[in-house]
Amino acid sequence: MTQPTSPGREPGPPDSPGPHYGPLRYMVGWLSSSLFAVLSWLVAQRLVVHFTLHPPHYSKPIAQSIAVALKTILIGTSFLAVFSFIFIGLGLFLLLVRSLLPSSAP
Repeated sequence: MTQPTSPGREPGPPDSPGPHYGPLRYMVGWLSSSLFAVLSWLVAQRLVVHFTLHPPHYSKPIAQSIAVALKTILIGTSFLAVFSFIFIGLGLFLLLVRSLLPSSAP
């Protein structure tokens, strides 16, 4: 009697390792992550320039505090995106290099 398999999964031994990805997949991921890093850098740069040229000026202290907090959150989040995409791209590039090197396992 055969056991049903879930859609999208091939039957195999239960202790088989996960899927093996090739160098092409790592290269596409590395390039797309690098592209997102560049785009995030451009956005972060424009945010810094905008807030440098147009600092928030409000007469009420609470409004000034909220504006400065929002500016800090926006700039910080944009730079967090930049460095996240850079580190993801670096990791995928290292996986690409490792997948292109000859394997020592038989």
